[in-house]
Amino acid sequence: MVHPVIRHYLPYVNLAIATSALIFQTTVLYPWHEELDTGFRKLKDEQARQLQDYHQLKLKYLEALAQKVDAVAAVATSKTK
Repeated sequence: MVHPVIRHYLPYVNLAIATSALIFQTTVLYPWHEELDTGFRKLKDEQARQLQDYHQLKLKYLEALAQKVDAVAAVATSKTK
């Protein structure tokens, strides 16, 4: 059986714990969450930029390779004529 004094003060203890948890969430966790969110957005933008740069380099490489293949094919067809 629960002691009557504990039963009387338990709602106040519960309120104090809940209030302190809410204060901790709003003053510590939420700003930290916002900071992490900003960092993740920057990282995502940087990754997208690097991926775009990679695709541009890959496209230039493929174009140069196609030009070389065309040149070799032109030389090969001119030798067969």
